[in-house]
Amino acid sequence: MRNLARPTPAGAAAAPAPGAATQGAGSVARVVALEAGFYAFSLADGRRRREPIIGLPLPAIHVCGAEAEGGFEITDEAGRAGSWLGGGSTTLFVNSRHPGEALVTAYLSREPEAPPVELEIRRLDAGERIGASEPDGTVRPLMTLRLAAAEAGSSVPLDVLAHIRGRGDVQFSGTGVIGRLGPGQWIEAFTVGSSEPVAAAIEYKGLSADGSETPWLGCGSTCGETGAGLSLLGFAVRQKAAAGNTTRLDCEYTGYFQSGAVVGPLRNGAPCLSPHDNDPLEGMVLSITPRPSRGGPGA
Repeated sequence: MRNLARPTPAGAAAAPAPGAATQGAGSVARVVALEAGFYAFSLADGRRRREPIIGLPLPAIHVCGAEAEGGFEITDEAGRAGSWLGGGSTTLFVNSRHPGEALVTAYLSREPEAPPVELEIRRLDAGERIGASEPDGTVRPLMTLRLAAAEAGSSVPLDVLAHIRGRGDVQFSGTGVIGRLGPGQWIEAFTVGSSEPVAAAIEYKGLSADGSETPWLGCGSTCGETGAGLSLLGFAVRQKAAAGNTTRLDCEYTGYFQSGAVVGPLRNGAPCLSPHDNDPLEGMVLSITPRPSRGGPGA
């Protein structure tokens, strides 16, 4: 019997409570309440990278519905389905068919001097009614989110080697953001490493497209199969249950799937699987954060 069971819809839609902010390894999230309408989510500085990009450029912002069936249609400037801002994309359009909540997650640079990212949200279908027009005809933002990780360096730095369809082995270092190189470039296997000894206390497992499930594997072990053309369909990460572990770790992770489904953030061994059958895993965000011991200050 498989332990990495498919989550219920509620599990797949795990998200912070309305108005809450969650901060992890170089990331910060906000939940934004939207009325039914048509919106533009834009980077405030409007800068666009022109050089070739491999992996996920930082800073980057991901936008999705906070619930699995949020009733949102999200497109980029070319009218294609999209969910990312940064690199070559500066604006996303969100069509909310009924009132709901959008989950905005910013993945930020670890550099101490890196400025916060500002995201402007405008409503485009009710300018006169909400009095949003400037004298030059532009639409004033309904709100501006200032996204900055208060403790971007608090998590364990990770070096993840992912074997990706059509690309082979690709190294992702420092940010915990893995994959998302393009449609159809799914993750077949991954190996988690770190320069920090505390990372040896984590373990992870995966589910492959042929239905096989790996055992729990220690840090430095390869999860999945390379060269067979089989995608991973899910994964989970947790701290090992060992009496010698003196540091308690929070393992938080999100999965991005070929269908566009975003599952997470999940924590501490909960299975990360798409709500759709046979949906290849194309991206992951992983954060390992030490917690104070039970007897320590603030415990």
